[in-house]
Amino acid sequence: MKKSFFNKCFLTLGLILFLSMVPFPMAGNNIVASAAEVYDIQSDIKLNVKSIALVKDTSYELKVYNISDGQKVTFKTNNNDVAEVNENGNISAKDFGSALITVTVKDRNKTITSLDCVVTVGPSAFSIKLTKSEITLSVGRKTNLTAILKPNNTVEEAKFSSNDPAIASVSIGGKVTAKEPGVTYVFASIDNGKFDLCKITVVEKGLDDSVEE
Repeated sequence: MKKSFFNKCFLTLGLILFLSMVPFPMAGNNIVASAAEVYDIQSDIKLNVKSIALVKDTSYELKVYNISDGQKVTFKTNNNDVAEVNENGNISAKDFGSALITVTVKDRNKTITSLDCVVTVGPSAFSIKLTKSEITLSVGRKTNLTAILKPNNTVEEAKFSSNDPAIASVSIGGKVTAKEPGVTYVFASIDNGKFDLCKITVVEKGLDDSVEE
């Protein structure tokens, strides 16, 4: 009788110890992810550019994507003499050289991420010249136009446009695409108003081109 009683006590004690070690969700309590897990789930925070070349005395707006409500963004430059940045991410190019813009994203007192943007400030261009003055392409073919800007250390880039995009279109980087037979001109210009042009003749498919694709 005593042996049976002690056995029951032993089993009861073992069951109590087992239950105390196993976590059971209680009614009214929700299991939530930790802060670190929440930050991992958040979409990647990124900048619109990781590096930018600016002509002196110009400006550029740095943007941060995938910021959640309540998060705070701050901007800081390591060289105010070269590039300043305000609280809204607007960069002002002050003098020739390089600067690092650091963007910090915080949620209350916790830093979520830090992102960098390298800013290079250089001179504007005073002249522009295309390496080709005339091109013949058959419909559907493509070629690249190259513009030479001076001075050689300018950070300015040529702006391309087509006089008739229906005949031949041109991309921001100078890639020409032949659309339909005809003749048009592609212009390359710089901010001081100077430009150069290339005559584009588009012929029917199958005819020889003067350039390779």
